[in-house]
Amino acid sequence: MKQSFTSGILPFDWKTAIVRPIFKKGDKFNPCNYRPISLTSLIVKTMESIIYETLIKFLLDQHLIPEEQHGFLPGKSTISNLLCCLSNWTRHYDSGVPVDVVYLDYSKAFDRVPKRRLLAKLENLGIAGNLLHWIGAFLSDRTFRVKVGDGLSEHRPVLSGVPQGSILGPLLFIAYTADLKVIIQSPFAMYADDIKIYNTSNNQSILKSDLSAIGEWCSVWLLPLNVCKCSVLYIGKNNPQHTYTIDNSKLTKSESLSDLGVFLTSCLSWSEHVQRVVKKANSLVFLLSKVFAKSHFSVVSKFYRTYIRPILEFANSVWAPIFQKDVLLLESVQRKASRIPFGRTRPKYKDRLSMMQLPTLSDRRKRGDLIVTFQALKAPQSPIKHLFPLAHNSRTRGHCLKLSKDKFQTTVRQHFIVNRIFDSWNSLPSDIVMCDSISSFKRKYDAYNV
Repeated sequence: MKQSFTSGILPFDWKTAIVRPIFKKGDKFNPCNYRPISLTSLIVKTMESIIYETLIKFLLDQHLIPEEQHGFLPGKSTISNLLCCLSNWTRHYDSGVPVDVVYLDYSKAFDRVPKRRLLAKLENLGIAGNLLHWIGAFLSDRTFRVKVGDGLSEHRPVLSGVPQGSILGPLLFIAYTADLKVIIQSPFAMYADDIKIYNTSNNQSILKSDLSAIGEWCSVWLLPLNVCKCSVLYIGKNNPQHTYTIDNSKLTKSESLSDLGVFLTSCLSWSEHVQRVVKKANSLVFLLSKVFAKSHFSVVSKFYRTYIRPILEFANSVWAPIFQKDVLLLESVQRKASRIPFGRTRPKYKDRLSMMQLPTLSDRRKRGDLIVTFQALKAPQSPIKHLFPLAHNSRTRGHCLKLSKDKFQTTVRQHFIVNRIFDSWNSLPSDIVMCDSISSFKRKYDAYNV
């Protein structure tokens, strides 16, 4: 590997990939609805990991990656992306100010990145010498073979793009799009190639100007947008629903859409999201009931915790059921799953949960919110720390990390994480809040909450 880095030469096997088409959504007979994932050599992945650590440290130390980028970066995630946006959106909603959110979709983003322009941008960012030379060799003369079932195609050249499924690919794409921040005036958030840009409705001219600038940037840097898949979410009551265009094409209006796996609506209600995850989870509960009907409850519990509960809890610090009907609907999935190993003569729900070592989903959501709060306040460079303002009152009893009370007028803002966790967090004992690690916090909280 050292010789490869100093010489800038990679073996043929390091630059060839087996591409597995992974279905996304839509018509399964349409090849466009599949995401190509590259399976590459384990040896080159090891080399990529070494290069990645050096490259990301340089980019972060020099502040070359926008703070608004949350994809594939340490300490950031889909949760930090959504919480940063929803903090602003719920505040505007609470103040009665409509917000327009434009979701942009690149057309085969990772596959369209021009190699020469990418290398030019990396050099402009300050990456040079053997590192730049090696990255250039890594991207050049690549080949791939497509595998479907047991069939394997012949080798074909890769003409552009960064390899999906690689370690370096996402980071190189992030570096390529880093200068978008310079041309955008409105608030925005990115997760790799997913970008949303928003502004209040009375600032529609700024938002339209930003879309025009992004369109020009995409044209110059050969990274076209799939305008048919770009859309606008109109948040808030009495939203005038301004029309937005890209390249003279009118963007689709959406009353609801999926944002990084969380279903959003124009009124920021989570009922539709709850219904969707419950429907998906119930299909697996049905499968569980057919396959493990006569299994021991410990087996059913393990299957449920591994495959079903994560569906109900994905990004649950971002959303929270407001209505009791949604709380009960979520809990009904666990109720059904807990009945499977016991048949008709089953114990009561609380007894079943005790035997299967399962807390209620409400308790799990509360615990998840507290964990996110702990990480936000204790992590040195947390991207969501600013969402949790501390109370600077010397007369406050208890621990020194008590949250400040936030004012709200609507249930939307009331149930945002900062407000719904306020009492629970502030009432925790100091020895739990002041833990020095997340594992210690979890252990002490679980013991305290028994």
